[in-house]
Amino acid sequence: MSYDMSIGEEDFNYTYNVSKMWYTAIPDKGIRAFYGMTGKEAVKVQQHIFNYMVDNKEELMQYEPSNGWGSYNGALKFVAKLIVASLNNPDEIWEGD
Repeated sequence: MSYDMSIGEEDFNYTYNVSKMWYTAIPDKGIRAFYGMTGKEAVKVQQHIFNYMVDNKEELMQYEPSNGWGSYNGALKFVAKLIVASLNNPDEIWEGD
């Protein structure tokens, strides 16, 4: 199972196994918190998730999946890619599963 999302012509996918990390950053919605937003709007939410992950690495490491599908570092890099996509597509809308 994975998250599938897109903005403009860009598509993204990452394993659901790290969802606990993102739900810790945004308890009610996790990584889906920016769905329906423009890139310009979403970048603030994505930066919050990124900064939360950096500031709380020790806590989030406990949520690394034991099956090896996904990791803290991979999840952090994924959020960084989403930020770049938002900056590159400020007027497009984020869609997702």
